[in-house]
Amino acid sequence: MPSLVDAWEWLNRAGQAREVAGLLLSDPAARDTVMRLAESYERLARAAVNPTVLRRRELARNRQERNS
Repeated sequence: MPSLVDAWEWLNRAGQAREVAGLLLSDPAARDTVMRLAESYERLARAAVNPTVLRRRELARNRQERNS
C-alpha cells in the first residue's frame, strides 16, 4: 500500500525532473515534456497519501484476491 515514503519518493523525482528541465533551456519542447513528467510525479505523490485512493486500491486488491 502506498505510504508517505512513496509520496516523498515521487516528490523527490518531481524535483529531479524540474532540475533536468532547468538544463534544457535550448530545447523548449523537451523542457515542457520533462515539466509534464514532474507534474505527473506530483500527482502520484498526492494519490499516494489520498485516503480515497488508498481505500480504492485496497478494495481492488481484495476483489482481485477473492477472484484468484
